[in-house]
Amino acid sequence: QAVLKNEGFLGLFSRGLGPTLAREVPSYAIYFVVYGLLIHTSVAENYLGGAAPLLCGAMSGCACWIPVYPIDVIKTLVQNTEGGDSSSAFDIAIDLYNNEGIGAFFNGLTPKMLRASVNHAVTFWVYDFMMDVLV
Repeated sequence: QAVLKNEGFLGLFSRGLGPTLAREVPSYAIYFVVYGLLIHTSVAENYLGGAAPLLCGAMSGCACWIPVYPIDVIKTLVQNTEGGDSSSAFDIAIDLYNNEGIGAFFNGLTPKMLRASVNHAVTFWVYDFMMDVLV
């Protein structure tokens, strides 16, 4: 309600769009490159068998989150304001650093890694399974 009141209907779709794109683009590039490299290693191809998509997916999911996690923290703070303020993502990052230090950009990283490893392991396992069924 606060976003609608202060920023209108467009605010629901545009708030945090810049930080979201700054997180998503490099994250997915890292995600698919790391998975592609891992799944085609001799270890994955010769020793892991059906577990390869699970393990490579888990590792690529974690690898894609670590470098962009500080951007995700900033994006969340941008999106969690009442709206109507003129704070940019850059201003929020400076305030966060000045008030809480560098560690604030990594708060919650451990649960994110646990979730990412399970989520992306299952994603690539299902993808691999479906490709085997359909091809």
